[in-house]
Amino acid sequence: MKKKKNRILSVSGAALCLFFPVLLAACSQEDALPRPLEVSAEVGNPATRAAADSHAGDYDKSEFVAGDVIRITDGTKTADYQRVVTGTTGTWQPASGQTALTTTGSETFTASYPTAFTQILTDQRTATNFWKSNRLTATGVLDGNKATFSFAPEAAKVTLVVKYGNNDSDKKLPGTASLEGTGIATDVSTSQTINAYSASAAGTSALQHTYVAIVKPGSRTFVIKVKAGDTGETEKSYTEKTAHTLKAGYNYQYNFTSTNELILNGITVERFVETTETDAGNAT
Repeated sequence: MKKKKNRILSVSGAALCLFFPVLLAACSQEDALPRPLEVSAEVGNPATRAAADSHAGDYDKSEFVAGDVIRITDGTKTADYQRVVTGTTGTWQPASGQTALTTTGSETFTASYPTAFTQILTDQRTATNFWKSNRLTATGVLDGNKATFSFAPEAAKVTLVVKYGNNDSDKKLPGTASLEGTGIATDVSTSQTINAYSASAAGTSALQHTYVAIVKPGSRTFVIKVKAGDTGETEKSYTEKTAHTLKAGYNYQYNFTSTNELILNGITVERFVETTETDAGNAT
């Protein structure tokens, strides 16, 4: 009776070298499979909303709150993500009717807010119109399938602080203010007028009023017009003689004293998130 011989399969080193790269390639392909994008986004300091106007409390956006929607794109696909807050935990989820984006870890994602933005509006007299004009953008930093977005303003902000005096008899009701200049809303070479938002308490007389407007960055020369809300008040104007270079993400505060004319006391420049209204100075 013949004994059966055990056969041992011998694989040469060269064959192994040819075989394992195929396995490694397969693993690499598995690692590169698209995964749902996880989103983290922030702007800055807390803000609250008021009931009278849905954006009266956060027209000058400093923090995302429940219900906010950002738009994210990788250049090919786009989706809106909504801020969802449960208890003390907040997450970003695809908005209703939206398909979640996916990532292999190699894409470049950009995001913008608000989704209602079309352009800088010339009528910014309401908090909502100011908010619609104040576009924030961000480029995502990817870590695996998580994208972190740190938003910053795309435009510049101009704040007009007008002081009327030091005594109660000098108090005025908030009124209107405007900025006129070339291309200040759309960057075209034509004169445009932006009607500013009154950030002062409506219907309340005060010694100082504040107006704000979003403008296109660039070299700008303004004609600034202000009119208090009291009956019989006349419009006062100030014309700049030299241009200022406005940068995105910065607030340019013009401090005025209003007597029989509009007198400029000075201009202060701060980043958006650092902005605090400063005193316009004493009336003379």
